[in-house]
Amino acid sequence: MKICGNKPIRRIMIRALLIMALLWGAAGPGWGTGPLPDASGQPYSAPYSTSAVFSKNNAPAGLKQEDRTGAAAAAPAPAAKRAVLAQRSAPSQAPGVSAVPEVKNTALSATESGSAPEQKSPKMVYLTFDDGPSAITPKVLDILREQKIKATFFVLGEQARTRPELINALWEQGHAIGNHTYNHNYSDLYSGFTRFWTQIKQTEEVLREITGSRPQLVRAPGGTYGHFDAAYFSLMKQAGYTVMDWTVDSGDSRRRGVPAADIVRDSLEGLGDSEVILLLHDGGGHEESVKALPEIIRRYKAAGYSFGVLDNSVRQVVFRVSSSAEKLQRAQPPAAWVAANIVPNAALFASGKPLVLEVGLQEARLEAGEYLVEQGRYLVPLRAVIERLGGDVSWDAATRSGRVVWNGRSLTADAQNRRFTATLKAGTGKEGFRKEGAGEVRAADIRLIGSTLWVPLRELLEMSGHPLRQAGVTAEERRVKAL
Repeated sequence: MKICGNKPIRRIMIRALLIMALLWGAAGPGWGTGPLPDASGQPYSAPYSTSAVFSKNNAPAGLKQEDRTGAAAAAPAPAAKRAVLAQRSAPSQAPGVSAVPEVKNTALSATESGSAPEQKSPKMVYLTFDDGPSAITPKVLDILREQKIKATFFVLGEQARTRPELINALWEQGHAIGNHTYNHNYSDLYSGFTRFWTQIKQTEEVLREITGSRPQLVRAPGGTYGHFDAAYFSLMKQAGYTVMDWTVDSGDSRRRGVPAADIVRDSLEGLGDSEVILLLHDGGGHEESVKALPEIIRRYKAAGYSFGVLDNSVRQVVFRVSSSAEKLQRAQPPAAWVAANIVPNAALFASGKPLVLEVGLQEARLEAGEYLVEQGRYLVPLRAVIERLGGDVSWDAATRSGRVVWNGRSLTADAQNRRFTATLKAGTGKEGFRKEGAGEVRAADIRLIGSTLWVPLRELLEMSGHPLRQAGVTAEERRVKAL
């Protein structure tokens, strides 16, 4: 009875097992491998497919970050979003400002993923001051010294000539000095490139005489927009200069007496940009700019900006050529003028060895960039060489020539007729008594580059009574010896 009583139960259990086996087989292979349902009964899904992440940024590293972070990577971090908007909507203070970089997707992908610390690009602001030096420049320097920051000053040649002590102050305090032409006269500067060039070279020589260095940085008065055509840009580049406009205009020269509050407001238009070149002025009549300067510095510092000086390593910012400048149809310099002025000028900024001149018991040194080497010949600036060797040079504008008095001898370097002429003093010679007048004449490749006379070194030494003895080059220097 006991056994018979369990048979119905056993039959029920066997039937149940058969039913479960049938259900298992009906489910097919892979049952139980699908996604687990969430509270709504729907499966979870990855926010991005593998192929979408890879093609979006074209960066395998981004794929791994997306995999680890899941849905958190679906939206950019607020900081990254602000950076993109700042680059795309950066205010342009003049038409056609170039050199605003695009933010690459590959840079954004790391920030979006949230899996790596945010890589913040350093933010830089370059304070630039035009039209000085003037009576307010010392006040600007005091503020910069107190704030422990450096700036770039684009100076006028005529101002620099009358205030050399301020140029020395700029130089000694570590600020950068750029060329802003000689007198800021638009009608002269933009009547043709040769007029612009003359003022650039005039100012360059003034600054070289004060600091011993030639500035490569140039800023056109009023900016390049509406003033430079393609020829201006091309010739300045060929000559070795870096022309620099700005990205933000403080508006301090919009009219006389612009209030400091307005200057501060307009100067802060660059906040949010990764790089700002701010236009200010330290010429006469810009006292309000001085008042605004501390607050401008404070606000940029608070926004995390560093302060720097412009040089050739900074990305060049120039305005595009305007249609009005293209329509001016100014006469272009002839090829001969370009060959004589533009081509050799680039060598002034080339790196290289110094040239040491050993003449008798005297010695002079020309740094790399202060002399030229052409077809095995040295070309040197007449005034610099003669004055460093103890002589004197005077300039005759009417004849475009320089008169040299050195070691008891006199000669004339004539750029117009391309020749040296020795001047004989009155006295008694083999032919008896002679009057003062012209002596030996020798053709020479004498050039007037800007306002500087350049002469071939060998002919200069020989015409001055110092024939060449030896010339050589070592790892450290070039050296020329003469009697």
